[in-house]
Amino acid sequence: MKAKEYYNILGVGESAAIDEIKKAYRKLAKQYHPDANPGNKQAEERFKEISEAYEVLSDPKKRQQYDQARKFGFGGPGGHGFDFRNFDGGTDPRSGRGGSSPFEGFGGFGGIGDLFAQFFDFGDEKESPFSRGRGAREAHAEIRIPFELAAKGGKTTVSVIKDRNCSECGGTGAKPGTQPSSCTKCGGRGSVFVGQGAFGVSRPCSACMGTGRIISKPCVRCGGQGRIHGPVTYSIRIPAGVADGCQIRLKGQGQPDSKGRAAGDLILTVRVEPHRFFRREGNIVHCDVPLTLKQAVLGSSVRINTVQGKKVVLKIPAGTRNGTMLRIPKMGIEQDGRRGDQFVTVRVNIPEHPTPEEKELLERLKKTDQRQHSTP
Repeated sequence: MKAKEYYNILGVGESAAIDEIKKAYRKLAKQYHPDANPGNKQAEERFKEISEAYEVLSDPKKRQQYDQARKFGFGGPGGHGFDFRNFDGGTDPRSGRGGSSPFEGFGGFGGIGDLFAQFFDFGDEKESPFSRGRGAREAHAEIRIPFELAAKGGKTTVSVIKDRNCSECGGTGAKPGTQPSSCTKCGGRGSVFVGQGAFGVSRPCSACMGTGRIISKPCVRCGGQGRIHGPVTYSIRIPAGVADGCQIRLKGQGQPDSKGRAAGDLILTVRVEPHRFFRREGNIVHCDVPLTLKQAVLGSSVRINTVQGKKVVLKIPAGTRNGTMLRIPKMGIEQDGRRGDQFVTVRVNIPEHPTPEEKELLERLKKTDQRQHSTP
């Protein structure tokens, strides 16, 4: 866990006046603005970092909170860097008395938790140690669907490996017929106050592992966990036009919570399988159609498959060259109430060893091409 050094990011001192902060921000913002660095991801991230630092340091209230948060340790310059390992049982080890929180001015301990989550970087953790949000209770999975289903929409099933409440104990973790008891060490809160001198924080209770409950007779099926890890099958509706990488959220189908709070959401990331014939570009569909030399020179009509499941008769004009793109209106993918087109690219099969008839056809195609290019 490391502090976000907003002063260093803007290149100003801790006592810098607001005018100095604004000047530094404007200079850096101009240098790293995405418009001045198109396609440069590093510059884009730097610009976001600069903007975040300015948002905090330019606001007197946020700046005061940030300075106080840095003062209470967490590795920043001038911070005390207090050691969580020396805390025990919510008492001051020197006086034996319970510590008092120095964070009351932040609107309660929950407020300082949110403040730390905002101002400090907790690495790759999805939640900071102070977080109380639903993020940790979310479940994530991928669902692979056929190209046609993504185009037209419809129902499908997905099996997800996740935790779910034990059906034997109903998620309590206790043997059926019994109930968990409140933890005596933390009073059922799930956390204990830990103090050392002027500092104080709350941490999960070691007796109940933060659940606030003690299970004397655990459920045999789940071993007292209250949850079973395994496959769960869902029937879901895929919206028409869904693209690869889109997410579908199933409310309340995420990880169950040991403290009785509502389960998080299950977030499914859609992966669309490639198609052997169709290619997608937004709501436009592309495909290739092979033609014989005779069909291209003399013209023809061919039946074309569409993503809607219909076959369309496409007229091939005489003298069509290899690579020509023909349009079939309104046969693409419907997206945001608008349906795209389907484009068919002609692939003419040119023989390596043409027969006399094929040589004549090639000559005719060449003359047609010359006439098209000579037309003013």
